[in-house]
Amino acid sequence: MYSIYLIMTTGRTGSDYLQACLDNVNGLMTFCGKFEYHNFLKENKKLNNEELIEKFILINKKAFSYDKIEDIDTRVDTEKLKKNFIDITKNKTITSKNFLVSLYEAYYCISQKNLKNAKALIHHSHGIENTRNCLKDYPDAKLFITIRDPRANLKSGLFNWFKFDRSRIHMSHIYSYIRRIREDLKYAISLKNEKFFLKLEEAGEIKIKKEICDFLNINYDRTIETATFNSKIWHGDILSLKKSNKGEYNESVKLNDWQKYFKSDELLFFNKIYSDYKKFGYDLPKLSMFEKVKLITLIFKKFSFEKETFSINLSFKKKISNYYYFIKRILYGLKLALIF
Repeated sequence: MYSIYLIMTTGRTGSDYLQACLDNVNGLMTFCGKFEYHNFLKENKKLNNEELIEKFILINKKAFSYDKIEDIDTRVDTEKLKKNFIDITKNKTITSKNFLVSLYEAYYCISQKNLKNAKALIHHSHGIENTRNCLKDYPDAKLFITIRDPRANLKSGLFNWFKFDRSRIHMSHIYSYIRRIREDLKYAISLKNEKFFLKLEEAGEIKIKKEICDFLNINYDRTIETATFNSKIWHGDILSLKKSNKGEYNESVKLNDWQKYFKSDELLFFNKIYSDYKKFGYDLPKLSMFEKVKLITLIFKKFSFEKETFSINLSFKKKISNYYYFIKRILYGLKLALIF
């Protein structure tokens, strides 16, 4: 049995970059892109193995062609993938546990790689729900958790998404993103599994890449220095303002300018609610008693980046929804400001 590793993100923190760096590393079974498979299997439990893989390929076609968000063409021979999967699962009853392994084996063999050399399976579970479901299948899985300065993370999650997709300019996106940066990390910290927290700011360092290989229990492989998907150079997703030329680490992620994006009063709020990030060396100043009292009143006000959601032309239904999530953000902020 292979060692199972999951990659979990806490926002825009470089989980795709980590996955891409592991793409060509000897002995690792990886996949192009992220996918959910537990709900997929529940919804298609009546299908036989051949029908199941056909449906999976259809639903996840961007993993086998052009992925608009990741901005890369990862085309593979899906007929060969299908044949490999059918051969591997012959006379097997599909479960969520053996489906994942069989799928990765089938994908790994497309490029004539020998399964005898495979040492570990790296699955990008991405968010909390998928990670939790995967851990039910593989309770001893080891985890990579990608993190970033939470203020830079939030700025990227708001500014970049708003620039790319104007339908995201809504309080629902702001509320969920503010929450996930805190709650995803808290969930990751709570897990008893072996974990490797990878800071995006350090992800390009050779020293860190060697530590990643040690965590994977493999020899250092220089292919980890180049980000690829299906052996094709990955330049960064479509939201990235600056691209990587040859799959190298993009130093521009360190120049996020979050200090200019947020107001000083807003940073009081973030320094308070994201205090868990101090464990990883991020500088989030402790609030004075005066700042804590001031914070209570600030929570009721619209933040600078929230005001845009109220200024754009929305339908009546979306306006109501916008205020609904604004109230949720206020209540969430009050809860955190008052309990610790």
